[in-house]
Amino acid sequence: MNSKRRYFKQVRIAQFRAMLELARGKGFAAAAKSLDLATPSVWQQVRALEQEFGVPLIEVNRQQVELTKEGKLLVELATPVVHGFDSLLEQFNEKSGSIPKTLSVASPANILVNELPAPICEYYRKHPDVELKVVDVASDVARQLLENGEVDLAVAGQLGKSFPGHLCADPITSFPFVLACPKGHPILENKRITAKMLIRYPMVMSSVGTNTRTRVDQVFSDAGLLDCRRIVCEASTKDLAIQFVQLGFGLAVVPLSPRYGLNTKTISGGLKSVVLRDVSGLFGHEQIVILRQRQRHETRHQKAFRDIVLKSVG
Repeated sequence: MNSKRRYFKQVRIAQFRAMLELARGKGFAAAAKSLDLATPSVWQQVRALEQEFGVPLIEVNRQQVELTKEGKLLVELATPVVHGFDSLLEQFNEKSGSIPKTLSVASPANILVNELPAPICEYYRKHPDVELKVVDVASDVARQLLENGEVDLAVAGQLGKSFPGHLCADPITSFPFVLACPKGHPILENKRITAKMLIRYPMVMSSVGTNTRTRVDQVFSDAGLLDCRRIVCEASTKDLAIQFVQLGFGLAVVPLSPRYGLNTKTISGGLKSVVLRDVSGLFGHEQIVILRQRQRHETRHQKAFRDIVLKSVG
């Protein structure tokens, strides 16, 4: 065996890691940034694997990098190997106590404020030796951070009930979609609210790409009314959407926790009183889950946090 081939075998884990980054839909430059490597180094890692396996693993079309059939198979087989290798250091540190325990959790602000204060306080009390880091991001970003290995857990909203095979999901609770509108609004006179009724009034919409916007757009699309809405503003958070309703901008449809409390502070002369009307019969529910990497070793202090959340929320 020549020295070049021995070198490739010595860095096999790094090569597999490069393939996993490319499998996430990243180009070579983005994969290199995630791996803290130069872009040519990622090329070399992949080409080395292709030489050893004797088959093409990727196809490059302009700026797009796609895995071949063999490339997808290799990623499927390599994923548990890479995660197992990565968790080796975590398991060693956990058992030896050689470094401080840490836990990072990503979740949207509305879940952090309404669902997680009590579990977090309980966790701090029972595990004072763990450095807990909480990151406030949207649900889709929380899942992305988890998949990228940047956080240990994600507590996030989900519209569907299926998840990627590399993630484990524990259901926590669900939020019904509600209509937020000013007290005394004429739409409240209707016993059953429909999409056709909603398009008569200006609407405050959540930002494009959020779970809320995806579901609301789908309901209006199914009714053939997607282009009939009068959208007066878009809000990045549910709290902001509710505040726009309080200011009299329009109506909003959002999934809200039963723990949600309306802010009654006055701003610039006062806010309108807001009524929340359950419209889950039309828009459904947002499922709230706690997510973790399936192939990654779960430390005892991570499982403890998960158990506290599952016991406390719901």
